[in-house]
Amino acid sequence: MEYLPMGGSVKMIEESLKLAYGEDSEFIKDKRIAAVQALSGTGACRLFADFQKRFLPDSQIYIPTPTWSNHHNIWRDAQVPQRTFAYYHPESRGLDFAGLMDDIKNAPEGSFFLLHACAHNPTGVDPSEEQWREISQQFKVKNHFPFFDMAYQGFASGDPERDAKAIRIFLEDGHQIGCAQSYAKNMGLYGQRAGCLSILCDDEIQAVDVKSQLQQIARPMYSNPPLHGALIVSTILGDPALKSLWLKEVKGMADRIIGMRKALKESLEKLGSPLSWEHITNQIGMFCYSGMTPEQVDRLTNEFHIYMTRNGRISMAGVTTGNVAYLANAIHERMP
Repeated sequence: MEYLPMGGSVKMIEESLKLAYGEDSEFIKDKRIAAVQALSGTGACRLFADFQKRFLPDSQIYIPTPTWSNHHNIWRDAQVPQRTFAYYHPESRGLDFAGLMDDIKNAPEGSFFLLHACAHNPTGVDPSEEQWREISQQFKVKNHFPFFDMAYQGFASGDPERDAKAIRIFLEDGHQIGCAQSYAKNMGLYGQRAGCLSILCDDEIQAVDVKSQLQQIARPMYSNPPLHGALIVSTILGDPALKSLWLKEVKGMADRIIGMRKALKESLEKLGSPLSWEHITNQIGMFCYSGMTPEQVDRLTNEFHIYMTRNGRISMAGVTTGNVAYLANAIHERMP
C-alpha cells in the first residue's frame, strides 16, 4: 500500500467535515475549511497547538477546570502558555456557568479557548443550548477563538447532529473555529488513530495556505497518517446504507449508557440514600463525575474491587445490568 498524502485521505476529510459542519454547510461549499487527517483527537489537538505556537507565538490557551488531563500535556509540549477557566461546580455537580462567563469576560481580548463540543471529559457536564448561545455571544464581544475538541460526536446523545450543536451555534454567530474530531469512541477505532483537524478560514485562499502549513507541521512529526482507519471511516460515512446502520448502532450505544445512568440513580434512591443523585442523569456521555472523594474511591477499590479514577469519575461504559446493583450498593455503603 502506498503512503497517504501528508494531509491524509481526501474522502475521509470530506466526510468528517460534513459530520462536524453539516451535510449542506456553506463553508464546505465555499472551500473555506482547512482540514487534514490527524492521529485521532490527540493528534488533531497537538497539530493545532503547534500551529498556534508557530503563527501566534504570543498567544495562550484557556483550558477548562477540570479537563482531560492530556490537554495540559499537549499545549505544554507545544510550549503554548496555559490559563484555566471555571467549568465544574463541585457543590451542584453541574456547570459553573457564572464562573465560566466571568472568566470569558475577563480574559484578554482575542484569547484562545479549548471547549469540549459534547460529553465533557471527565465531568459529563455540558452547557445547555441556551448557555452555549450566551457563551458564543460573549466570545463575539471579546473576539475570542474557540477550539472544539469533539471526541464523542454521536456517543453523547445518540444523534451526531445534536452533539454538534455547540459548533453549529458558533458557526451561525460568525465565528472562525478550530475543531478536533476523533473516531475512537463513535466507531470503536481506538487502535487505528483516525481523526481530523479542521480550521474555518476567511476564504478559500487562506484555507489553502493554512492547510499547507498544517501539512508542514505534520511532516517532521509523523510524515503521513495511517491508511486503514481512514478507509473504514470514509467507507462507512460515504455509503448511505452503511452510514444509516452506523447511526443506528451509535444510538444504541448511547441509549445503553443513558439507560445505565437511570438504573444507577434509581438503584441508589431505592437503597434510601439521602443524597441527591440527579447529577447522574443530568450528566451525559461515557463518564459520570460521581462526587466521591479520593478516599471513598480507595475504599471502593479495596473493599469492593470497583475501580475508577481517584477523582470519582465512573466510566459508564463499564456499568451493566449485571453489576449496576452491586455498584450502587458499594457507593451507598461508602456515601451513606
